[in-house]
Formats: sequence, structure tokens, C-alpha cells
Amino acid sequence: MSPVLDQPQPGKPYTIRDGDTVSNIAFRAFGDARRYLEVYEFNRTVIGPKPTHLAVGLVIEIPNTDYLPTPRSLFARGSVGKTFSPAPGGPASPEK
Repeated sequence: MSPVLDQPQPGKPYTIRDGDTVSNIAFRAFGDARRYLEVYEFNRTVIGPKPTHLAVGLVIEIPNTDYLPTPRSLFARGSVGKTFSPAPGGPASPEK
């Protein structure tokens, strides 16, 4: 088994510290706090039914980025790693 790291990294185990949340772990591991659901789903059996109650000292696995699907529930999200902008003349453009 790999050594446990202080900084969450994809494909590595991570030990929960005081003040950690699934969102801040996702942000530190992937640069996107919105990936919290994938981190939780990957560790559901370890974390339990309440992702807001992380036990200090609990060891979770940070999923590899190739495991993570693109979140479908995020409004106006283009795709992972890309920016999104509405098409000219679309609903966001003022009418003239």
C-alpha cells in the first residue's frame, strides 16, 4: 500500500485532518471543489452516509482523474478543463 500523504493527490490515500471537508479535499486534489461528489462516491463505504461528518484520522482514497466523470448537474458547465461561454446572439445577449 502507498504511504499516506498530507496533501490529497489523485490515486493516493489521504488521511482526514481536523477541518477537512469533502469539498476542500476535492479542491486541493483537483483544483475544483465541485468535484466533491466524486470524492465522496469513491469513498462512500469508508466515509459512511454523511459526507459532512469526516472523522479525523480516517484514511480515504483520492480517485484518479480518469475515474472522475464530468458532473452533469452543474449549470452552464461546458466540460472539464474547458471554459464555457454562450453563443453570440443567444439568451445572454441583449436585444437591439
